[in-house]
Amino acid sequence: MACFFLSVYLRPVSAKLLPEGLELQHFIQQETAYRVASAPAFTKLLTFYQLEARYRYSYSLRFTAIGRMSYEPIYDLQNLTVTNPFQDRFASSSPGVVEDASAFDMDFRELYGDLSLENTDLRIGKQIIRWGVIEGFRITDELNPLDFSEFILRELTDRYIPLWMLKIDHYFEKSTLQFVWIPEVVFHKPAAEGTEFEQFQKPPGLERPAKTFAQTEMGIRFSMNLAGFDLAFTYFDGWDDFPTASQTLFGFGGGGLGSNASPRYHRIKTFGLAFTKSLGSELVKGEFAYVDGRAFGTFASATETELVRPQVKYALGWDTRAPLGVETFFQFSQQWIQNHKDEIIADELDSGASVTFRKTLMNERFILKLLAIYIVNDEEFLIRPRVNYRWNDQLMLSFGADIFEGKEGNIQQDDFRFIGFFDKNDRIYTALRYSF
Repeated sequence: MACFFLSVYLRPVSAKLLPEGLELQHFIQQETAYRVASAPAFTKLLTFYQLEARYRYSYSLRFTAIGRMSYEPIYDLQNLTVTNPFQDRFASSSPGVVEDASAFDMDFRELYGDLSLENTDLRIGKQIIRWGVIEGFRITDELNPLDFSEFILRELTDRYIPLWMLKIDHYFEKSTLQFVWIPEVVFHKPAAEGTEFEQFQKPPGLERPAKTFAQTEMGIRFSMNLAGFDLAFTYFDGWDDFPTASQTLFGFGGGGLGSNASPRYHRIKTFGLAFTKSLGSELVKGEFAYVDGRAFGTFASATETELVRPQVKYALGWDTRAPLGVETFFQFSQQWIQNHKDEIIADELDSGASVTFRKTLMNERFILKLLAIYIVNDEEFLIRPRVNYRWNDQLMLSFGADIFEGKEGNIQQDDFRFIGFFDKNDRIYTALRYSF
């Protein structure tokens, strides 16, 4: 709270004292969640302060820093068996305390410099690069790994793990060529062991790639407009962000706890295509990717603990406006494992869909939103209603719920359920943001 009062006090002063070319934006946010489905209890009391600083040194040189300081006291205020009473879903070795979840945390979300030349832009530093046009389903968007500390319930930008990268954009007359080099090799981050949204952990003895130039990652993206279509062709040569496992539509695996897991990461090559097409007030979009080198876990009784198979992924989206001015976003995605065998844990064809409804009222001060995700193969839902109310330019209040529907499955028996696993974890939540 000290940061809050200090920022309020300095706000009228800082605008006068800031050096020319420096802009500051900052906010403080408090988030509370309460589990309602089973064993009701508070599960989150997170407060964080975020400062965004942008400095233009010259017309061609700019710097950006986005830092965040957070405080989450939930594990200090109540016993872990209250916050997460469902640890029996995992091995008996699950801890009684969360050792790697500190109450205080401070980090730079992004930290980079931009250099603009005549036909080329360079960005170097810690950053997030998103290639996809289908939000939520990872088809061509595999550059930044994901943080699953709160499953997939955080805001999308908060789920991405920023990486140190070099990004170069070269502009032709009607197209753009982008090159990305990632010297930092980082993988998906699971929720801390024993916490509420623990769903997978890195298997014992997992080997990380050597820190050599040959192990770094790179990507190329060529974008253009053709006959009214915005097209992007992509190529990514890097690491699968999860070791051998049963892949899901959301880009990480469901294995890793059973005896079938192979404790190593695999190099993959992804060839992708993305497009968007405006049709008046509507938008049609899609992505396609061919992944070479992905390894899939097998059942414990199988001769081989993993099988490498090509994978095809694709998704289509349609943004439209329903009656009463309701913005509506439909998405459908599938993943197909070529040369599939019965011993592979993942289904040969995995399908999922989502729909989002959004309605603004009172000159966009009041926003109603409903997101529903459906995993076809396992017949499971995630339903997320949310209400945002903007009191004024600085203060916004939110109230929502996360409702999981489906069978829990049994991870220990390789019966992985992505959403249904959290059937007991339905919750309501509030968020309060004050921007300066």
